Amino acid sequence: MNRRVPATGFTLVELMVTVAMIGVLAVIAIPSVMEAMQKREVVQASQAALDLVEYARVQAAARNRAYELRVNVASGGTAGGRIQLWENTTSSCFGFNAAGPGGETSRMVRELDLAASYPTVVLFEVQPQDLPNSPLCIKPDGRVFQVVNDATAVIIPSGDNFAGGDARIRFQRLNKIGRREGPVHALAIPFNGLARVVVE
Repeated sequence: MNRRVPATGFTLVELMVTVAMIGVLAVIAIPSVMEAMQKREVVQASQAALDLVEYARVQAAARNRAYELRVNVASGGTAGGRIQLWENTTSSCFGFNAAGPGGETSRMVRELDLAASYPTVVLFEVQPQDLPNSPLCIKPDGRVFQVVNDATAVIIPSGDNFAGGDARIRFQRLNKIGRREGPVHALAIPFNGLARVVVE
């Protein structure tokens, strides 16, 4: 007696329906996943800036040298902005632009280039507003000063929008048409204390 074994597997129609359903789900899910990744970038960028400040604190204490945080705000509201970390030849906040006692000069030790590392994030504002021209100096004892004209270290002033004695570097996400959107992530760097990221 010949018994027929029923065929197992998928028919062509079932396979095509399955592939079509997967395609529809992918079309629905991909924009949400991309947006979530872009939102995550602003968190990662502000954390990278915080890591740079913490690195400067540790190195300043370990090497007994002052470190300068130079901030460049993105121009025209486009993506980007830059934070550079410079090491002085001494523990003083003065003379970053001059040669040291042995003829050596300050050197850049780290850089965070947002346009290269986080293309959908913009560093759009700093407080105090003169921070790009008067950078922050991190001393070996952990205190942070603002340096004016490479010669005068002053305590970071307090203001209306930030706590007494801290500087703020603000990041935000850019949408597809280049406009800032979403929450502002600010790196708060106090005169005396630990830096932190806050959502404003």
